[in-house]
Amino acid sequence: MWEYSTEISAKDLLASDTTSILFKHSNRCSISSMAFKRMLDAKEDFDSVAAFFLLDVVSNRPVSLQLAEDLRVEHASPQVVVIKNGKVVYTASHMDIRSKAILSHL
Repeated sequence: MWEYSTEISAKDLLASDTTSILFKHSNRCSISSMAFKRMLDAKEDFDSVAAFFLLDVVSNRPVSLQLAEDLRVEHASPQVVVIKNGKVVYTASHMDIRSKAILSHL
């Protein structure tokens, strides 16, 4: 299973040569748990082509809000953000989080 990241910066994600997937998750939310399960079902596929960052939005709310601002995406939880070649290329939240759609942007 992926481990939670606590120190994530938009600057590092945007500067990376590696495609990144940021998943903002709340353990208190059943929709977030369902979306996270979808992500886990495709874990091998994601790990083979991207770096995965899991952020607990409850315990790291300031980081989550700062990432939303710096990446210029509306804050949501659950939320997935795909960063490739220094740009946000895909974002989805709540029930729109689908592994097939994410994989198509990697």
